[in-house]
Amino acid sequence: MTASPALFVIINPTSGGGAGVRMPAEAARELGGRGVSYEVHLTTASGHATDLAREAVLAGAKAVVAVGGDGTLHEVANGVLGARALDPSSATPMALVPVGTGNDFVKVVAGASPRSAAWATVVHGSVHWFDAGLARWDDAAEYFVNAAGTGIDVEVVRQMGRHRGTKGPLAYVLALLRALRHYEAIPIRLDADGQIYERRIMTVAVANGRCIGGTFRICPDARPDDGLFDVCAVAELPLLRSVLTAARIVRGTHAALPAVSNLRARRVELSVPAGSSLFFQLDGELREPAGTHRLTLELLPHALPVLTRAGRGVAASAA
Repeated sequence: MTASPALFVIINPTSGGGAGVRMPAEAARELGGRGVSYEVHLTTASGHATDLAREAVLAGAKAVVAVGGDGTLHEVANGVLGARALDPSSATPMALVPVGTGNDFVKVVAGASPRSAAWATVVHGSVHWFDAGLARWDDAAEYFVNAAGTGIDVEVVRQMGRHRGTKGPLAYVLALLRALRHYEAIPIRLDADGQIYERRIMTVAVANGRCIGGTFRICPDARPDDGLFDVCAVAELPLLRSVLTAARIVRGTHAALPAVSNLRARRVELSVPAGSSLFFQLDGELREPAGTHRLTLELLPHALPVLTRAGRGVAASAA
């Protein structure tokens, strides 16, 4: 790795069902063709993108470009935010080039989609500061940028891991339908800046972005730069009502349903009864720490510098 002020391009070659393997050639056309100085690094294992991004920021890279899906973005953001924790003066931005199946966070970043526009944003964009989340449990901590969640989200992520043949938002929909067949609601206590919610739930999403699963507009009014999480909790429902509610979430028209509660907060604590374990997802990445029964989510306002379309920051719509 050099210490030159080049663009540092991190590519997940397995993203997008293998489409990532073609991204070095695309980067050469889009960046090299514009005369931009850049380096390409391919990830080889889980966590590799985090290490690469952290080292690139500390070495003075001009920007760190995440080329992949939500998992790649999650890791790169953790590297950038981790470097800023070590050196708060760092302002190296990250940029997003979507290649994955869900691409949730790109929906709120102006100029990050479609991919042809994303490359132009990498070269000509301006820096906008986005909020980020910090999750803490037991002795562990991890950043997230789009959403954290528990409930049926956990089973959906498991189902997606077991059935990798289908790609895109359809994969999430099919995984959700499979999960609904045998999901058992969990009792949860939610404390959002002192607002208490205690019920058996289908799902809880603590969101910085608007979408999860590529197509579910769980928090359609969220802004990832307003200094607050949007929290959506859906109470336990019979199977048919669960399916109908999921259809409303796809359209983002579920807020007024009786089973749905909406909150806004800077700090959220989720807990389950002693003797239970709280499993959760961070930007779609499953975390299953045995014996954990409390998760704290803290919003970090304007913590993450992101390259966006010049003159704009947050995209106008999640559609």
